[in-house]
Amino acid sequence: MSHDVWVDAQSCDRRAFRDMLGSFMTGVTVVAARDENGAPSAFTANSFTSVSLDPPLILVCLAKAAASAGVFSRADRFSVNILGDGQRDLSATFASRSPAKEAALDTLTPATPPVLEGSLANMVCERRQLVDAGDHLILIGAVTEFRTAVGQPLGYFRGGYVGFGLAVQTLEQLAVPLQVGGLLEHDGRVVLCRRAGAAHWEVPSAPLKAGEQHSTLIGKIFARLGITASPSFLYSVFQEEGEAHTTMVFTTEATAAFSCGSLDDGTQTASFGVEDEPWTLVRGTMMQGMLQRFFRERAAGCFGIYYDTADGGRVAPIGSRPRPWAEWRPESGAAAQ
Repeated sequence: MSHDVWVDAQSCDRRAFRDMLGSFMTGVTVVAARDENGAPSAFTANSFTSVSLDPPLILVCLAKAAASAGVFSRADRFSVNILGDGQRDLSATFASRSPAKEAALDTLTPATPPVLEGSLANMVCERRQLVDAGDHLILIGAVTEFRTAVGQPLGYFRGGYVGFGLAVQTLEQLAVPLQVGGLLEHDGRVVLCRRAGAAHWEVPSAPLKAGEQHSTLIGKIFARLGITASPSFLYSVFQEEGEAHTTMVFTTEATAAFSCGSLDDGTQTASFGVEDEPWTLVRGTMMQGMLQRFFRERAAGCFGIYYDTADGGRVAPIGSRPRPWAEWRPESGAAAQ
């Protein structure tokens, strides 16, 4: 359909209207509740949004034709579970009426309301209002408690799933040398290592072998340092001047308690705060700049993803468009005026 042609929304084919709405990229949720007999019920919804911060209110939309419409019309409490990139199959299953949906219901917790483990966030809600809106019901809930986890989000755009991990997979498949590092924060400090006899500290990293996944490699890198950790999100992609390889640095989360010190091979690990100016302890202008940016963004509570470009690099704030690195101001989340 031509971009220059306006379509009458009242008389057009409903599929055309639905396809247009699909141009708005959303996250994906699974909404779950129990019926009067305690049996679980759930459906996939990308029509989810926050309504109010004070009091904390959210809403989800449910088709009146859905098999579970009656359950959610009567349920006093329900959960909203924001899905991660690894939950695509569950999303598709809960959106269907296939026999597999019955088995998927067993993955919900036995709580009331049930929640979906492994999600990026879980919210428990009390029904505040049920609004009749055309062929859908708008379910407004007051959030009573919530929890969050680390991971990549699952998105939905024009009828298909998308994930932020796709760009990472593309990089991993390129026939260029890749160095993968993990930026591990611990109590407001970053963990660096120094090899025996080396003059400089460094972000723990290693070359990515053909066919190897970054998540596996980062786990190995930190395991050698006596730390159990896994990557969170891609934080920076750059190439130092004069180096043949591209460096990908991921923010990394420790999944168990650890302590820094010296290893048998002479490698040292230590954590550094902003007062230590750790960017002065590492080599490479790009690596130094990345560490400076991390502490600035951490202080501002506003993170972005950096990638190298010929004119000085770009930072893509979460939920916004990329902008020149020189104009990036984490304090305001906006470009300099």
